[in-house]
Amino acid sequence: MRSLLLAALAWAPLAAQQTLVVPQSCSNSEGNTASGMPGLGGDGSTQVLIAASHLQGLIGHTIVGLAFRRDGAWLAGLPQSDGQLVVRLGASTRDPLDPAPDFATNLPSGTEVFRGPLVVPAMPPIQGFVGWTAPHVVEIAFAQGFAYAGGPLAVEIEGSVSSAPAFYPLDGVDEALAAPAVDIGHACGPRASQLVRTALRSGAAFVPGGTTQLHLAGTAGNAALACFGASLLPQPVALDFLGAPGCTWYVDVFAAMGTSVVPTSIEVFGALATVRLQLPGSSSLLGGQLFVQWLELSPNGPATSQAMQLSIASQLPSLGMAQLERMSDGSVIVSPATGPVIAFRWL
Repeated sequence: MRSLLLAALAWAPLAAQQTLVVPQSCSNSEGNTASGMPGLGGDGSTQVLIAASHLQGLIGHTIVGLAFRRDGAWLAGLPQSDGQLVVRLGASTRDPLDPAPDFATNLPSGTEVFRGPLVVPAMPPIQGFVGWTAPHVVEIAFAQGFAYAGGPLAVEIEGSVSSAPAFYPLDGVDEALAAPAVDIGHACGPRASQLVRTALRSGAAFVPGGTTQLHLAGTAGNAALACFGASLLPQPVALDFLGAPGCTWYVDVFAAMGTSVVPTSIEVFGALATVRLQLPGSSSLLGGQLFVQWLELSPNGPATSQAMQLSIASQLPSLGMAQLERMSDGSVIVSPATGPVIAFRWL
Protein backbone atom coordinates (compact mmCIF):
# COMPACT_ATOMS: atom_id res chain seq x y z
CA MET A 1 0.00 0.00 0.00
CA ARG A 2 2.81 2.41 0.93
CA SER A 3 4.55 1.80 -2.43
CA LEU A 4 1.32 2.50 -4.29
CA LEU A 5 0.90 5.77 -2.38
CA LEU A 6 4.45 6.86 -3.18
CA ALA A 7 3.94 6.03 -6.85
CA ALA A 8 0.74 8.06 -6.90
CA LEU A 9 2.47 11.04 -5.30
CA ALA A 10 5.36 10.84 -7.79
CA TRP A 11 2.93 10.77 -10.72
CA ALA A 12 0.84 13.71 -9.49
CA PRO A 13 3.08 16.50 -10.87
CA LEU A 14 3.31 14.74 -14.24
CA ALA A 15 -0.45 14.29 -14.42
CA ALA A 16 -0.95 18.03 -13.77
CA GLN A 17 1.58 19.06 -16.40
CA GLN A 18 0.14 21.11 -19.25
CA THR A 19 1.52 22.46 -22.54
CA LEU A 20 1.59 25.84 -24.25
CA VAL A 21 2.96 25.99 -27.80
CA VAL A 22 4.65 29.12 -29.16
CA PRO A 23 3.50 30.32 -31.58
CA GLN A 24 0.03 28.99 -30.87
CA SER A 25 -0.83 28.89 -34.59
CA CYS A 26 1.70 26.05 -34.93
CA SER A 27 0.27 23.91 -32.12
CA ASN A 28 -0.95 21.32 -34.61
CA SER A 29 0.38 22.53 -37.93
CA GLU A 30 3.78 22.79 -39.58
CA GLY A 31 5.85 25.94 -39.29
CA ASN A 32 7.10 27.57 -42.48
CA THR A 33 10.85 27.04 -41.97
CA ALA A 34 13.44 24.85 -40.26
CA SER A 35 15.36 25.76 -37.12
CA GLY A 36 18.04 24.13 -34.99
CA MET A 37 19.20 23.71 -31.41
CA PRO A 38 22.70 23.53 -29.92
CA GLY A 39 23.58 20.14 -28.49
CA LEU A 40 21.45 18.42 -31.12
CA GLY A 41 23.76 17.41 -33.94
CA GLY A 42 26.24 20.23 -33.35
CA ASP A 43 27.87 22.62 -30.88
CA GLY A 44 26.82 26.20 -30.26
CA SER A 45 24.78 28.73 -28.32
CA THR A 46 21.40 30.24 -29.11
CA GLN A 47 19.01 32.64 -27.45
CA VAL A 48 15.31 32.94 -28.25
CA LEU A 49 13.36 36.04 -27.21
CA ILE A 50 9.58 35.66 -26.90
CA ALA A 51 7.07 38.49 -26.50
CA ALA A 52 4.71 38.47 -23.54
CA SER A 53 1.72 38.22 -25.88
CA HIS A 54 2.64 34.58 -26.63
CA LEU A 55 2.88 33.64 -22.95
CA GLN A 56 -0.28 34.94 -21.27
CA GLY A 57 -1.34 31.41 -20.34
CA LEU A 58 1.88 30.90 -18.36
CA ILE A 59 1.59 33.91 -16.03
CA GLY A 60 1.66 32.75 -12.42
CA HIS A 61 2.67 29.20 -13.41
CA THR A 62 5.93 27.24 -13.27
CA ILE A 63 7.66 26.16 -16.47
CA VAL A 64 9.06 22.66 -15.94
CA GLY A 65 10.35 21.75 -19.41
CA LEU A 66 10.67 22.50 -23.10
CA ALA A 67 9.96 20.39 -26.16
CA PHE A 68 10.92 20.82 -29.82
CA ARG A 69 9.71 18.77 -32.78
CA ARG A 70 11.43 17.77 -36.00
CA ASP A 71 10.79 19.66 -39.18
CA GLY A 72 8.21 17.83 -41.27
CA ALA A 73 9.78 18.91 -44.56
CA TRP A 74 12.92 16.83 -43.88
CA LEU A 75 11.76 13.30 -44.63
CA ALA A 76 14.97 11.33 -44.16
CA GLY A 77 15.74 9.43 -40.99
CA LEU A 78 17.87 11.11 -38.33
CA PRO A 79 20.54 9.32 -36.25
CA GLN A 80 20.74 9.20 -32.46
CA SER A 81 22.38 12.31 -31.00
CA ASP A 82 24.19 12.47 -27.65
CA GLY A 83 25.25 15.77 -26.16
CA GLN A 84 25.50 18.07 -23.17
CA LEU A 85 23.11 20.95 -22.59
CA VAL A 86 22.75 24.02 -20.40
CA VAL A 87 19.40 25.86 -20.41
CA ARG A 88 18.70 29.24 -18.81
CA LEU A 89 15.44 31.18 -18.62
CA GLY A 90 14.81 34.72 -17.50
CA ALA A 91 13.10 38.04 -18.05
CA SER A 92 14.41 39.70 -21.20
CA THR A 93 15.39 43.35 -21.02
CA ARG A 94 14.76 43.71 -24.76
CA ASP A 95 11.64 43.21 -26.82
CA PRO A 96 11.92 40.74 -29.74
CA LEU A 97 11.32 43.73 -32.04
CA ASP A 98 14.66 45.22 -30.97
CA PRO A 99 17.05 42.53 -29.71
CA ALA A 100 20.57 43.52 -28.75
CA PRO A 101 23.38 41.65 -30.56
CA ASP A 102 24.62 40.49 -27.15
CA PHE A 103 23.28 37.62 -25.03
CA ALA A 104 24.10 39.29 -21.68
CA THR A 105 22.25 42.49 -22.61
CA ASN A 106 19.08 40.59 -23.47
CA LEU A 107 19.35 38.23 -20.47
CA PRO A 108 21.48 39.81 -17.73
CA SER A 109 20.37 37.40 -14.97
CA GLY A 110 19.12 34.09 -16.28
CA THR A 111 18.12 31.16 -14.07
CA GLU A 112 19.81 27.86 -14.89
CA VAL A 113 17.04 25.27 -15.13
CA PHE A 114 18.91 22.37 -16.74
CA ARG A 115 22.50 21.15 -17.02
CA GLY A 116 23.24 17.65 -18.14
CA PRO A 117 23.13 15.09 -20.95
CA LEU A 118 20.77 15.29 -23.88
CA VAL A 119 20.14 11.90 -25.47
CA VAL A 120 17.88 12.02 -28.51
CA PRO A 121 16.93 8.63 -30.01
CA ALA A 122 17.12 7.98 -33.72
CA MET A 123 14.14 9.24 -35.69
CA PRO A 124 12.94 7.04 -38.57
CA PRO A 125 12.00 8.48 -41.98
CA ILE A 126 8.65 10.26 -42.20
CA GLN A 127 6.14 11.09 -44.93
CA GLY A 128 5.48 14.64 -43.76
CA PHE A 129 4.32 16.55 -40.69
CA VAL A 130 4.21 14.28 -37.63
CA GLY A 131 3.49 16.84 -34.91
CA TRP A 132 4.33 16.02 -31.31
CA THR A 133 4.72 12.29 -31.92
CA ALA A 134 7.53 10.26 -30.31
CA PRO A 135 10.32 9.70 -31.21
CA HIS A 136 10.18 12.87 -33.30
CA VAL A 137 10.15 15.19 -30.27
CA VAL A 138 13.12 16.51 -28.28
CA GLU A 139 12.14 16.81 -24.59
CA ILE A 140 14.09 18.76 -21.95
CA ALA A 141 12.73 18.19 -18.43
CA PHE A 142 14.05 20.88 -16.09
CA ALA A 143 15.93 20.06 -12.91
CA GLN A 144 14.54 23.31 -11.49
CA GLY A 145 11.21 24.91 -12.40
CA PHE A 146 10.97 28.54 -13.52
CA ALA A 147 8.15 30.73 -12.20
CA TYR A 148 6.95 32.99 -15.01
CA ALA A 149 5.58 36.33 -13.84
CA GLY A 150 4.98 37.97 -17.24
CA GLY A 151 6.86 40.13 -19.71
CA PRO A 152 9.28 39.18 -22.53
CA LEU A 153 11.05 35.87 -21.89
CA ALA A 154 14.54 34.81 -22.95
CA VAL A 155 15.41 31.13 -23.45
CA GLU A 156 19.17 30.54 -23.68
CA ILE A 157 20.66 27.19 -24.70
CA GLU A 158 24.31 26.15 -24.85
CA GLY A 159 25.10 22.71 -26.20
CA SER A 160 27.82 20.39 -27.41
CA VAL A 161 27.62 16.96 -29.00
CA SER A 162 29.56 13.83 -28.03
CA SER A 163 28.29 11.74 -30.96
CA ALA A 164 29.08 12.36 -34.60
CA PRO A 165 27.88 15.78 -35.87
CA ALA A 166 24.61 15.54 -37.79
CA PHE A 167 21.97 17.72 -39.43
CA TYR A 168 18.92 17.95 -37.15
CA PRO A 169 16.27 20.29 -38.60
CA LEU A 170 13.63 21.29 -36.06
CA ASP A 171 10.34 22.95 -36.92
CA GLY A 172 10.47 26.73 -36.96
CA VAL A 173 8.69 29.91 -37.98
CA ASP A 174 9.86 32.88 -39.99
CA GLU A 175 8.02 36.05 -40.91
CA ALA A 176 9.11 36.91 -44.44
CA LEU A 177 9.10 40.70 -44.62
CA ALA A 178 11.96 41.83 -46.83
CA ALA A 179 12.26 41.38 -50.56
CA PRO A 180 14.99 39.03 -51.83
CA ALA A 181 18.29 40.51 -52.93
CA VAL A 182 18.24 41.62 -56.57
CA ASP A 183 21.32 40.98 -58.72
CA ILE A 184 22.56 43.80 -60.93
CA GLY A 185 25.07 43.30 -63.73
CA HIS A 186 27.58 40.48 -63.82
CA ALA A 187 30.57 39.16 -61.91
CA CYS A 188 34.05 38.68 -63.37
CA GLY A 189 37.20 36.82 -62.40
CA PRO A 190 38.19 33.16 -61.95
CA ARG A 191 35.15 32.15 -59.88
CA ALA A 192 32.57 33.83 -62.10
CA SER A 193 32.92 31.27 -64.89
CA GLN A 194 32.02 28.50 -62.42
CA LEU A 195 29.42 30.18 -60.17
CA VAL A 196 28.13 33.12 -62.30
CA ARG A 197 27.01 34.91 -59.10
CA THR A 198 29.93 35.46 -56.72
CA ALA A 199 28.11 37.79 -54.26
CA LEU A 200 25.74 36.04 -51.86
CA ARG A 201 23.61 36.85 -48.82
CA SER A 202 22.61 34.72 -45.82
CA GLY A 203 21.28 35.18 -42.30
CA ALA A 204 18.26 37.21 -41.29
CA ALA A 205 16.10 39.03 -43.79
CA PHE A 206 17.09 42.66 -44.25
CA VAL A 207 14.93 44.00 -41.42
CA PRO A 208 15.58 46.53 -38.64
CA GLY A 209 17.34 44.80 -35.75
CA GLY A 210 18.57 41.90 -37.89
CA THR A 211 22.01 40.66 -38.90
CA THR A 212 22.64 40.02 -42.58
CA GLN A 213 25.78 38.18 -43.72
CA LEU A 214 27.23 39.14 -47.08
CA HIS A 215 29.64 36.76 -48.81
CA LEU A 216 32.02 36.74 -51.75
CA ALA A 217 33.00 33.45 -53.37
CA GLY A 218 36.66 34.07 -54.15
CA THR A 219 40.17 32.66 -54.01
CA ALA A 220 41.57 31.78 -50.59
CA GLY A 221 44.19 34.23 -49.37
CA ASN A 222 43.02 37.20 -51.40
CA ALA A 223 41.93 40.47 -49.79
CA ALA A 224 38.39 41.66 -50.46
CA LEU A 225 36.35 44.83 -50.00
CA ALA A 226 32.57 44.91 -49.60
CA CYS A 227 31.61 48.30 -51.01
CA PHE A 228 28.30 49.96 -50.11
CA GLY A 229 26.25 52.68 -51.72
CA ALA A 230 22.84 54.29 -51.44
CA SER A 231 22.51 54.27 -55.23
CA LEU A 232 24.04 52.99 -58.44
CA LEU A 233 26.36 54.99 -60.68
CA PRO A 234 24.57 56.85 -63.50
CA GLN A 235 26.51 54.63 -65.91
CA PRO A 236 28.46 51.42 -65.10
CA VAL A 237 32.25 51.79 -65.37
CA ALA A 238 34.42 49.25 -67.21
CA LEU A 239 37.54 48.44 -65.17
CA ASP A 240 39.92 47.68 -68.02
CA PHE A 241 42.08 50.64 -66.91
CA LEU A 242 42.68 48.80 -63.60
CA GLY A 243 43.90 45.68 -65.34
CA ALA A 244 40.54 43.95 -64.97
CA PRO A 245 39.20 43.38 -68.50
CA GLY A 246 35.58 42.26 -68.55
CA CYS A 247 34.90 43.65 -65.06
CA THR A 248 32.32 46.39 -64.48
CA TRP A 249 31.63 48.62 -61.48
CA TYR A 250 28.02 49.55 -60.69
CA VAL A 251 27.77 51.03 -57.17
CA ASP A 252 28.21 54.67 -56.13
CA VAL A 253 30.29 53.86 -53.04
CA PHE A 254 30.10 55.73 -49.73
CA ALA A 255 31.61 53.07 -47.39
CA ALA A 256 33.57 49.82 -47.52
CA MET A 257 34.45 46.93 -45.21
CA GLY A 258 37.69 45.00 -45.73
CA THR A 259 38.23 41.31 -45.04
CA SER A 260 39.98 38.20 -46.40
CA VAL A 261 38.84 35.23 -48.45
CA VAL A 262 39.19 32.10 -46.30
CA PRO A 263 38.59 28.38 -46.99
CA THR A 264 35.26 26.88 -45.93
CA SER A 265 33.77 23.40 -45.68
CA ILE A 266 31.12 24.30 -48.29
CA GLU A 267 32.43 22.43 -51.30
CA VAL A 268 30.61 24.39 -54.00
CA PHE A 269 32.01 27.73 -52.77
CA GLY A 270 35.43 26.58 -51.60
CA ALA A 271 36.47 29.90 -50.05
CA LEU A 272 34.41 32.88 -48.93
CA ALA A 273 34.93 36.42 -47.70
CA THR A 274 32.23 37.46 -45.21
CA VAL A 275 31.08 40.69 -43.59
CA ARG A 276 28.10 41.17 -41.27
CA LEU A 277 25.66 44.06 -41.19
CA GLN A 278 23.70 44.65 -37.98
CA LEU A 279 20.80 47.01 -38.70
CA PRO A 280 19.55 49.20 -35.84
CA GLY A 281 16.06 48.31 -34.65
CA SER A 282 14.61 51.60 -35.90
CA SER A 283 11.40 52.14 -37.86
CA SER A 284 13.13 55.03 -39.67
CA LEU A 285 14.93 52.44 -41.82
CA LEU A 286 11.74 50.85 -43.12
CA GLY A 287 11.49 50.82 -46.90
CA GLY A 288 15.12 51.84 -47.42
CA GLN A 289 17.64 50.16 -49.65
CA LEU A 290 21.36 49.54 -49.89
CA PHE A 291 23.59 48.48 -52.77
CA VAL A 292 26.69 46.32 -52.35
CA GLN A 293 29.43 45.11 -54.68
CA TRP A 294 32.63 43.20 -53.87
CA LEU A 295 36.12 44.01 -55.09
CA GLU A 296 38.63 41.13 -54.81
CA LEU A 297 42.35 41.91 -54.94
CA SER A 298 44.83 39.29 -56.14
CA PRO A 299 48.37 39.23 -57.59
CA ASN A 300 46.81 38.57 -61.00
CA GLY A 301 44.65 41.67 -60.88
CA PRO A 302 41.28 42.64 -59.37
CA ALA A 303 37.95 40.89 -59.83
CA THR A 304 34.43 42.06 -59.01
CA SER A 305 31.15 40.47 -58.04
CA GLN A 306 27.81 41.40 -59.47
CA ALA A 307 26.12 44.22 -57.53
CA MET A 308 23.19 43.44 -55.22
CA GLN A 309 20.26 45.62 -54.23
CA LEU A 310 19.20 44.92 -50.63
CA SER A 311 15.73 46.21 -49.78
CA ILE A 312 14.86 46.80 -46.14
CA ALA A 313 11.45 45.56 -45.03
CA SER A 314 8.62 48.07 -45.32
CA GLN A 315 7.06 47.05 -42.00
CA LEU A 316 8.26 45.95 -38.58
CA PRO A 317 7.96 42.29 -37.59
CA SER A 318 4.81 41.20 -35.74
CA LEU A 319 5.76 37.58 -34.95
CA GLY A 320 6.91 38.45 -31.42
CA MET A 321 9.97 36.19 -31.55
CA ALA A 322 13.67 36.65 -32.31
CA GLN A 323 16.54 34.17 -32.41
CA LEU A 324 20.22 34.90 -31.80
CA GLU A 325 23.16 32.62 -32.57
CA ARG A 326 26.63 33.08 -31.08
CA MET A 327 29.30 32.26 -33.66
CA SER A 328 32.64 30.55 -32.98
CA ASP A 329 34.43 33.93 -33.08
CA GLY A 330 32.15 35.31 -30.35
CA SER A 331 30.06 37.51 -32.65
CA VAL A 332 26.28 37.18 -32.59
CA ILE A 333 23.87 36.77 -35.50
CA VAL A 334 20.44 38.33 -34.80
CA SER A 335 17.34 37.09 -36.62
CA PRO A 336 14.20 39.05 -35.74
CA ALA A 337 10.80 37.54 -36.58
CA THR A 338 12.08 33.98 -36.52
CA GLY A 339 12.49 31.15 -34.04
CA PRO A 340 11.79 27.49 -33.28
CA VAL A 341 8.36 26.11 -32.51
CA ILE A 342 8.53 25.53 -28.73
CA ALA A 343 6.23 23.59 -26.42
CA PHE A 344 6.43 24.88 -22.86
CA ARG A 345 5.61 22.23 -20.25
CA TRP A 346 4.14 23.89 -17.15
CA LEU A 347 2.39 23.23 -13.85
